[in-house]
Amino acid sequence: MFFLKLFLFLFIAHLATFANAEQSQPELNYNVSASGSHYPFYTSNPENPGILPEIITALMAQANITVNHVELPTKRIAKYLENGFIDFDVFSLKWLAQNERDNPYYVFSDPLIPATEMIIALPNKVAQYQTEQSLYSKEVGTVLGYDYHDDEKYNRVDFPSEKELLIALSKARIDVAIMGIHTAAYWSKQLNIKIGFGAQHSHGYLRVRLLAKHKALLPKINQAIAYLHSNGYIKRIEDKYIEPIPAQNLRD
Repeated sequence: MFFLKLFLFLFIAHLATFANAEQSQPELNYNVSASGSHYPFYTSNPENPGILPEIITALMAQANITVNHVELPTKRIAKYLENGFIDFDVFSLKWLAQNERDNPYYVFSDPLIPATEMIIALPNKVAQYQTEQSLYSKEVGTVLGYDYHDDEKYNRVDFPSEKELLIALSKARIDVAIMGIHTAAYWSKQLNIKIGFGAQHSHGYLRVRLLAKHKALLPKINQAIAYLHSNGYIKRIEDKYIEPIPAQNLRD
């Protein structure tokens, strides 16, 4: 009888410890909405919210981490992350200058999906922008709050979103801009604005950028990423939203 009571006591104590551990894991706040026009990564459509909302929801469920998406203005996202108002976002290290990629305040997950930025211009001007250096000392259209690895070498002209950036390009308010390749192709089609692609500006992988104070969660996150890659989920979500870039969007 004594050993039975001891076993029950230890078993209940173990359950209580497990329950307390589960309760002590914080709910993480995050943001992936960017400018709100960052298609196909974010769409503002609850039924088909975009690549990142779908992947992050599945990823954190697989990792058994409770999360809450917080809508933020683009220009505030980096500041709110620095201040701990949100706990993670999704980011490419290639958007940062080399000397800014080892910030100990953050830890980065394994890769989620590739991300490519291109230099874009109207077809009659794109031939001028076939190297990154062609941007230097120029006025370059950018999105407010976004990071660009070399923006000290040109004059940023910030717009609230990729959509407004492309409209400004079509109206000759700027001659050249930097935009994600799929986002540019999408808005080109939606707005019926023909563009040309110049040089590649950056290419890397989107990763979860997590505050270092939560680094103990990183192994769970990486295990979940590996699982979602291995079962084909991430590829299926990419294919759901990403269409081939039409030939007419390529430079003439």
